[in-house]
Amino acid sequence: MRLQAQPVPAWMAALACAALAGCASNADTYQQVRSDAVDQRLLPPAAGTAAGGKVERYTMQPQQAFRMPLLHDNADPALPANTSRHSLPPTTVCVRVIIDAQGSVERSEALLDRPECSAGGDPANADLLLAVDQAVRGWRYVPAAVCHYRELAPQRPADCADAERIELVPVTLNYAFTFRMERGQVRVQRGGVGGR
Repeated sequence: MRLQAQPVPAWMAALACAALAGCASNADTYQQVRSDAVDQRLLPPAAGTAAGGKVERYTMQPQQAFRMPLLHDNADPALPANTSRHSLPPTTVCVRVIIDAQGSVERSEALLDRPECSAGGDPANADLLLAVDQAVRGWRYVPAAVCHYRELAPQRPADCADAERIELVPVTLNYAFTFRMERGQVRVQRGGVGGR
């Protein structure tokens, strides 16, 4: 069973973009340097669809609350420096990221169940999906958890601090990555497509 993810704050995205802006090509050289900038958003889950079958949501009892996983170690997707691409209009590919109960990524799967993700089904974009897969496999999260309380669970538990028991659980999150290349410069916007 899976639960829908909450969006990541926009300030994190702005910080990542600002931190990576210094990687752009140097005007004093003729060598083209590839750079990536990242923004994150989560896509809402599509009703009753999944690559390998239906992904079920966690159902909470009144004494339980769900704590979303928190991404704390992540590399940005990047095309290889020797890519044959010289330009690319904004192209979005989406993946479903399966996270185990310890917060490690087990695998990612192409997500094709919505129109904004259709470019991932084009064989010409296989390199984009590969770049995303290679990046997300190294991501680490503070694990998702079901927090068990003696009384009623708080409406918005942040960290399960007062829980009687914390049960670490696997979760699936959906992400969208928009690649764009102009004059040999790669730009990637990363966003989520919801979670279950």
